[in-house]
Amino acid sequence: MPPSSHTPFPDMPRSSQTPFPDMPRSSHTPFPDMPRSSQTPFPGMPRSSQTPFPGMPPSSHTPFPDMPRSSQTPLPGMPPSSQTPFPGMPRSSQTPFPGMPRSSQTPLLWRGFAQASLSSGFAHMSCESLSSCLSRLSAAIDDPAGVPGALSSLRSRHVSRTGGAELFRKRGGLALLLALFTEPSRAAILGTSRRNLELALSLLGNSCTEAGSRVQVRQLGGIPALVAILQSVCVDSVWNRVSRALGNLALDPRNCVIIHQSGAVSSLIHILQSSQDAGCLHSCLRSLRILGDSLPHRLSISKQGGLSPCASLLSSTDPALVCGAVRALCELSQGCSLDCAEQLNLAVPNLVLLAGREDVKAAVRQAALGTLCNLCSQGALRPMMGNAGLIKLLILEAGAQLSAPTRCLHLVKALCLCCREAVNRIRVRELGGLELMLNVLRDLQYRCVHPRITAAFLHFCHDTVALNLLGTGGLPGLLAQRLEELTRTAEVMGDLRETRDTTNEEDEKAASSFDFPPEKVNKRTRDSTSEDSLRSWLLSEGIVCNLEDLSPEWPLDCESRGPLVPDELTNSATSIIPSHLPSSPTASSTKFREHNVVPINRLSGAEQRSVLSPSSSHLFPSTSSPQPSHSPVQEILGAPWPLGPRVPMPSEFCRPEFPTLLLLSRFSQLSDSSSLLVCPQVLEGLLTYLTCHPHPLPRAARLLQRLTCDPSCLEAFIRTGSICTLRTRLLLCESTKRDSTDCNRHCESTKELGNLLLRNLCIQAESPFGVGTVTHLLVSGSEADRKQCALSLPFIYRKNSSQRNLLLDGALHLVLEPLICMDPVYFFNVSECLSSLLDPQKVPATCKPLVLVPSRCCYRDLMSSGAADVIFVLDGGERVEGNRKEVTGGCEVFKAMLEGCYAESRQREILVQKMPPCAFTPLLHYLHGCTIESRCPTLYELPLPTPDQELSHSPLGLTLAAAGQFLLPGLQRELEVSVMDRLLSLENLPSVYSFAEMHGTSELRRDCCLFLLKMHHPPQKRAFSLFQLYQRAHDKQRLSLIIENIVQEKD
Repeated sequence: MPPSSHTPFPDMPRSSQTPFPDMPRSSHTPFPDMPRSSQTPFPGMPRSSQTPFPGMPPSSHTPFPDMPRSSQTPLPGMPPSSQTPFPGMPRSSQTPFPGMPRSSQTPLLWRGFAQASLSSGFAHMSCESLSSCLSRLSAAIDDPAGVPGALSSLRSRHVSRTGGAELFRKRGGLALLLALFTEPSRAAILGTSRRNLELALSLLGNSCTEAGSRVQVRQLGGIPALVAILQSVCVDSVWNRVSRALGNLALDPRNCVIIHQSGAVSSLIHILQSSQDAGCLHSCLRSLRILGDSLPHRLSISKQGGLSPCASLLSSTDPALVCGAVRALCELSQGCSLDCAEQLNLAVPNLVLLAGREDVKAAVRQAALGTLCNLCSQGALRPMMGNAGLIKLLILEAGAQLSAPTRCLHLVKALCLCCREAVNRIRVRELGGLELMLNVLRDLQYRCVHPRITAAFLHFCHDTVALNLLGTGGLPGLLAQRLEELTRTAEVMGDLRETRDTTNEEDEKAASSFDFPPEKVNKRTRDSTSEDSLRSWLLSEGIVCNLEDLSPEWPLDCESRGPLVPDELTNSATSIIPSHLPSSPTASSTKFREHNVVPINRLSGAEQRSVLSPSSSHLFPSTSSPQPSHSPVQEILGAPWPLGPRVPMPSEFCRPEFPTLLLLSRFSQLSDSSSLLVCPQVLEGLLTYLTCHPHPLPRAARLLQRLTCDPSCLEAFIRTGSICTLRTRLLLCESTKRDSTDCNRHCESTKELGNLLLRNLCIQAESPFGVGTVTHLLVSGSEADRKQCALSLPFIYRKNSSQRNLLLDGALHLVLEPLICMDPVYFFNVSECLSSLLDPQKVPATCKPLVLVPSRCCYRDLMSSGAADVIFVLDGGERVEGNRKEVTGGCEVFKAMLEGCYAESRQREILVQKMPPCAFTPLLHYLHGCTIESRCPTLYELPLPTPDQELSHSPLGLTLAAAGQFLLPGLQRELEVSVMDRLLSLENLPSVYSFAEMHGTSELRRDCCLFLLKMHHPPQKRAFSLFQLYQRAHDKQRLSLIIENIVQEKD
């Protein structure tokens, strides 16, 4: 009877034979409202406990627990196939009811027992089944019929489970399986049946997902056997399984090498070209992707043509196949070679389409985008990829992924590479790529790509529109920060030199601009000209990637030689980026033309020296180590120098700061360079580089010279206070910040450069244009502009200049007015400004020649002769004798007290209140004829204040205060001179001035200001003392007036 007739109603559809055809099948359960998991006999008990014997281990549920399961068959000595009731009849016919389904013929009691014990006994049954399967594999020669069942059971039941592959290997199953491939007698079993071969290959592929199995397969020589099957069998299903197994084995690097050496790559490529099965193609794509684990392996696959078949699958209608193809291309295109570029040339439109589609998986989009980024390393493909829309795609995707650096780094790198071609530079500029790269340059998370972005901006050096866009976007300030970072790094590294990476050099050569095809590099010959030798040497040394990177007039440009030539040009027109070249995006890729080259070796010595700048010829050599004198021609061409051993000097092209300095140099040639470069941030970066870098390039000094020679920059130098900064950092070798750790490594060179820069600014300021600019700032400028202008006047006008005297008369008060503020940097600039207005050489010496005068005390002589007729009684009860005539003759206060109408005139003992003995005793000595010049011990040896004591609390200060109280100007002046000679210093000057201000001693206040401004002091200490002086002064306006009078008085 046909199976379809076994139903109760054969003429009715099966779906209608349910008990309740109108009710969903899920409602046919006894309790439809209760979850199925709760409909067990004991819903409150775990399912594992509902076995027939929950307290007994599962292994005891068998009829004979002490006997192995394999021995519990009815006839243990007979093969299982002979233990059926009717061995001669097919097993399917031995059922009691052949017309009834087999599942319905089991006894109800056994069926319930099996279901109840299935859960608890599964682990033990599986373990023994594994032993049985391994036994069948080991007896494959004797019993070939048991191999298919064993392979099927192993694949579906054992190896596919978690930890099953490891257990299979440890039980020796992997070795038995490999014997079916490697031993001829056993291999015949697989050769006779395609299904056996597929089962074995599938089982091997599953086993190789475990790391230990991959190692054992290699040790047992299974890889060559798999490759032999791949090359000899032309069946899609077999190819599929072998490719899958090889892909799993290739996850081990050593296996990957063996697979490449065995020639499996070419077979996989052949399968990709000839197979039509989607599963087979997918397995081959995966295997190739895994086999491209290193650059040599990827190059090998590319040379064998493995990328073209992958690229052809991008147009497939199968999404899974497209995903596998694009993932393989993304992996195999890393380190893209020329062969790779040629094979993927036609696939670029499809890749751009996949990367830009929103309806595909994110993994496909990312893989397509990654492939395009890899292809950007080949200059030959970048123009075509730009035409296909890659630039817009990179900018949009990088902008969206900017917060995730790991996803955005390769996009930024590809965008930087695309900037090397003129046609792509226009797209980058118009689509907002420059703004995106500036944002990346500001983000510290992308610090690793900052040098690449800076080098990419260098390709826009002839694009004026792009330069203006970058300038307004803040690039000069970012470049200055980059200079400071490189300076700090160089300070840490010292004189260590970075080793060259030849791999990176080769990559850069392949990624160079393709605006013009690269020229063939010829070796130097005796008959070659100096131009050819120069080009060959530059390319061989890796200084330039292509000759088109050079400007047409490069050999005449001294700037580009950097440290190779000790002298340099001062005229910016001969820089590496000539200002007369057309400002177009294509100018940076202008082809090297021989007819524009002037042979360097044909110039005479006088002609060579005539184009060099004498003013900056020895400023900032590229290295501080002594070097023998070299001719520029000998240095460039690398020929041996006959007068001594040639010391190799690093080229400035290889220095990390070269792109930064070259960009800043190009900004200085714009029409409005003052607003971009003459600002505190940029100048601070340049000055830090010049003063702190161990080997600064001369280009930075030339850049500052160019700016100071530009009349349009004068106003910016004045407004920003940069003139004071230049003088402080270069001439004084100081920092305006007290806590700064910057040290000047090249004091002599920086002083010479500082004088040169200030001389340039002086020439600009004394010109009619400069005088008008300065006058306009002083009259009509803002308060900050007028203040900075007044501070700069002493440094930009010579002392005998008439403009200086006219302008200073009205500008000095502008300098002193803001001193009420508490800005230490401003105080530093003010102290330098005021001290420069005074001539310290004309100050008379404060130290008088030492004259040996015998010590004499007139007071003691008079008192010893009995001339005492009056006694002064102090607050503490001390009694001091004196002579009435001497006291009244020398002091108007005592004269009024002792000879007037006061009661003291008739008393012998006079009470003096609030006067310490240490101050009153020297005062009486002075009134009785003692002086400091007579070396009276009491006056001459007045104790000075201790380091932690104020002047007002010392005997000297108390005596000076008493002299003012009793109107003794002579004694007061003598004591002031003593303070100036013995006490005054920058450390205690604020304290002395505060004392003088408190007691109204105007001469001492003036002496303090003269000492501060006219004496030679360290700039930082003078500025700090002036800062403290204004902090402690009660009448700051009076202090400013004293300083102004000192500066304006005529000698």
